[in-house]
Amino acid sequence: MSDWLSDAFSRPMQIGRRTFPPVGVVLLAVVGLTLLLVVAQTSWQVGSDELSYWGGGQRLAAGQPLYNPLQAPNTPYAYWYTPDVAQLLAPFTGLIAPNVFTVIWTVFLLGCLWWLAGRDVVVALALIAFLPVAVELRTRNVHLVLAVLAVLALRRSWVFWVIGAAIKITPVLGAVYLVAARRYREALAVVVVGALILGVSVVLAPGAWHDWLAVAVPRITAENGGVVPVPFGLRFAVAFVMAAVAGRMSGRRGEVLMIVALTVGNPTWWVTAFSLLIAIVPIWRTAPRVVRHATAIPGPGPVASEAPTAAYARGQP
Repeated sequence: MSDWLSDAFSRPMQIGRRTFPPVGVVLLAVVGLTLLLVVAQTSWQVGSDELSYWGGGQRLAAGQPLYNPLQAPNTPYAYWYTPDVAQLLAPFTGLIAPNVFTVIWTVFLLGCLWWLAGRDVVVALALIAFLPVAVELRTRNVHLVLAVLAVLALRRSWVFWVIGAAIKITPVLGAVYLVAARRYREALAVVVVGALILGVSVVLAPGAWHDWLAVAVPRITAENGGVVPVPFGLRFAVAFVMAAVAGRMSGRRGEVLMIVALTVGNPTWWVTAFSLLIAIVPIWRTAPRVVRHATAIPGPGPVASEAPTAAYARGQP
C-alpha cells in the first residue's frame, strides 16, 4: 500500500512516448484548480488582508496612528504588523491605487506558490488542494511569502531570516536555529543586521513603535487568535525549543522541523498560518545545503545539488 502511494505521487505516467505528471499529483491538481477557481470567483473581486498592509502605509504617510486599540486582531483591514512594513509601503500609497496593489499582491502570491512548487504549474495547483493554501489565496495574507523566505534562509543565505523577521516576529527563531547549528557568525549577522534595521525604523517612526508595543503586542498575545486558542507565549516557547532542536539535527529533518517551528510560533493560528507548511515541499524535494565551515557567512548562491529522486519528484528551492 505504501509503495503504491509513493509511486502515485513520484512516478511519472508514461502514455506512449509522452511523459505526464504522477497520477496522484494530477488528481490533487484538479482539486486545487477547482478551489482556485472558486476562490477567484468568490473572493478576488474585492480586497482582503493585503489592504491592511496598504492601509497601514496610507495611515503612516498621512501621519495617522497605525494601531486602533478598539479593533480586534481579526477586524477587517486592521493593521497589527510591525511598523517597518507600513514604512516600506508608505511611499507608494500615493502612487498606486489600492485595487492595483491588490492585483499586484495577488499575482505575487501566485508567483510565490509557483516558486515553492519548483516552478511547476501542476505541482502548484496540487498544493492548493491543501486547504490552508486555498484559504491563504482567498484572504491574501503574507504566509506564502514567509514560506519562500524560510526556504531561501535555509538553503541560500541568513539574510532572508532578517527579511522574514521584519514582516513577522517569528522568523527571529532563525538565529536560534543557526546558533544550535553552530553557525555562530551567521547567527551574529542576523542579530546585528536585524538590530540595525530595527534601529533605523524606530528612529524614523518612534511613535509607531511605541504604539505597537502598547497596543498591538498586548492585544495579539492576549486574544489567542486562531482556530486553536493556544496562547502565543506558550506556542513561541515551544517553537523556540523546536528551532534549537532543528539546528542540532542534520539534513532535511532539521529543516522540516524548522518550518514546523515557524508555523507553531506564528503570532496567530488562523487556518492561513498553516499554509507555511508547504515550505516543506521544496525542502524535501531537494538536497539540503552543505555547510563546510560552521562559522562561514555564505551569500546568496546556487542551491545544493538535487537528491537522486525520481525525475518528476525533483524541484528547486
